[in-house]
Amino acid sequence: MAFAFTEQQSQCLAYLREHRRAAVTGCAGSGKTLIATQFALDLDSEGAKVLLLCRNPFLAESLRRRVQNTGILVFAFTEFVRYLKNTVPRTDVFMPRSRPVWAAPWTQYEAPTNTEINTALDCLARAAPRFDAVFVDEAQDFEASWLIVAEACLADEEGGRLAIFYDDNPLLSPFEAQRVTAGIRAPVVLSQNCRSVDEISALVKQLQPHAAGVDWQADQQGAVREWVYSSEKELFDHLRAALIAAEELSPGLKEVVVITAETNPSRMSKFSGLVIDSPRLRAAAPDGGLSWRSAVLRYLQGYGLLESDLSAAPVPTHEDIRRVSRFCAAYQAGHRLALSRQPSYLGKHSLKWRLDAYGELSLHWAQTGGLELLAVDLLKFFGSPGWTESLPQAYKRYRLAPEGQLPENPYYLDVRLVDLPSFKGLEAEGVIFVLYNYFARDNDQFLATLYLAFSRARRFLYIISPNNA
Repeated sequence: MAFAFTEQQSQCLAYLREHRRAAVTGCAGSGKTLIATQFALDLDSEGAKVLLLCRNPFLAESLRRRVQNTGILVFAFTEFVRYLKNTVPRTDVFMPRSRPVWAAPWTQYEAPTNTEINTALDCLARAAPRFDAVFVDEAQDFEASWLIVAEACLADEEGGRLAIFYDDNPLLSPFEAQRVTAGIRAPVVLSQNCRSVDEISALVKQLQPHAAGVDWQADQQGAVREWVYSSEKELFDHLRAALIAAEELSPGLKEVVVITAETNPSRMSKFSGLVIDSPRLRAAAPDGGLSWRSAVLRYLQGYGLLESDLSAAPVPTHEDIRRVSRFCAAYQAGHRLALSRQPSYLGKHSLKWRLDAYGELSLHWAQTGGLELLAVDLLKFFGSPGWTESLPQAYKRYRLAPEGQLPENPYYLDVRLVDLPSFKGLEAEGVIFVLYNYFARDNDQFLATLYLAFSRARRFLYIISPNNA
């Protein structure tokens, strides 16, 4: 695996070669993870046993993909502590249990207990696997005791390599900087933001008070846009506009993420599973469409319409329209006396299809609300060939999908939905940052949130924020 390094990054790699203990600091996008990964690969090719640690398990998974087919071990720290406990047999009966597999996924609040830390150190003192080199990425999130565990993993306390990589933005870490670099000489400083282009880079620099200077030159112009909302409808409208604009720059949206600033993990987000229809897009979704079939059956299955009576086409065919209309006409003819006792609102008010934000089709009264949908009205509506007239067009539709949480659906173009802690240390070509339902205890926390979100973007950054932010 080959990377193109800047002169500053090449000098940092040379420094790591010469020093057994090293700290590397720099702003977001300066290449800390890139350097840690490349140096780990170099050492692995020389036969060294290498361990890569970080806090975020989603970052750990990304690192595993980068070093696959090598001997390098990668762990999120909490995962590593529990791995040690399971690797080394213990004789005591009352050993604390690990988290059961059915427990909730990782959130920003999970950390090993003091008992688990002590157990890990005990395991390392006896028979646990040892390493020639240990690298810690995103070390600003590590407590001092965690770094003690990392150092204890070295097979050779004097000759082993320990390198920590961290962002020196004081807004980010709850731990003092001197605790991170304790026992290590002055850190190597990476000052160039090599991730984000012009506008984004300048924005990130404003939020990094101690940056030595962002000096990234790019042929490509970056894009920063902001939408401000004052209602939920405006929020959804702006999100639609941002997704449409993002697809113009990144077709397929595979390299685009929607980051929510909610305090909940993405799987519990208000936006999880949200479907946004995009009628302004030029291209229709291949083999995609609306859930018209399910909606029709929801209203008419109770009267005897069968699933086999309707096709699986993305939009109703002429035969579908005829079958539904004939079925309703026949039902009305057979139940004329019972239906004649029901009042009908259809003469005064029109029934229309409505598509909600989660992709569900339903019928509602166009002129007024609060009226019950009666059998006589439904059968009259579907008995006319015009029942398809208000169906939304089957254009491409976006679905915000937490990674691994929602099954694939050919009707939707899935866009990754992530919470900010889960995306820490990672990056994407485009970021849509939604500031919703967010509470900061002080201005520093708010600025740290903006810094983390903005610095994830390489090429374009779209911000959707409330008018009181």
